[in-house]
Amino acid sequence: MAGRNGWHHLRRMALSVIIAATPSLSSPASAANVLERAIEAAQPCKPLKVRQAVLGVKVELGIDKLDFVKIDTIEIKVDGDLAEASALGTLACKTSDDAPLKGGFSAKARIHLQANLATCIMNASSIDIIEAKGEFGDVVTTFEPEISAALRKGVEKALKKLCAS
Repeated sequence: MAGRNGWHHLRRMALSVIIAATPSLSSPASAANVLERAIEAAQPCKPLKVRQAVLGVKVELGIDKLDFVKIDTIEIKVDGDLAEASALGTLACKTSDDAPLKGGFSAKARIHLQANLATCIMNASSIDIIEAKGEFGDVVTTFEPEISAALRKGVEKALKKLCAS
């Protein structure tokens, strides 16, 4: 029975990989594949706020609006019930439309995940921000823990959803 469940999970994972590998035709704030949608659903930009001087006055700005998510590459390896996934992609966040100071950033990140397909538990994960650009690109290093936590939460939620179906 356990082998049967493992194969069932493997088939679901394979289907997800096929969906995730489909070329992205996304427009800003609209993710095209399952991985991009999982990241979008995690709202990784939401907790990002920074204090910035505007005309000599300190103002709290939220760089909390998702601009886009783009997955460039993804690699998945399955060995028995253990699955590993590595992806390279870009996350872009921007200030809200009514912010007193407009701006944003884009961050290229490498994500590595390891999960047990039989138990649907994520064993390990790492998210490394490789490069940040934009008006608030330097802020990305400050908020790396928050961005990583939000991305990890979104991927874990997508894994649980996949396992529940």
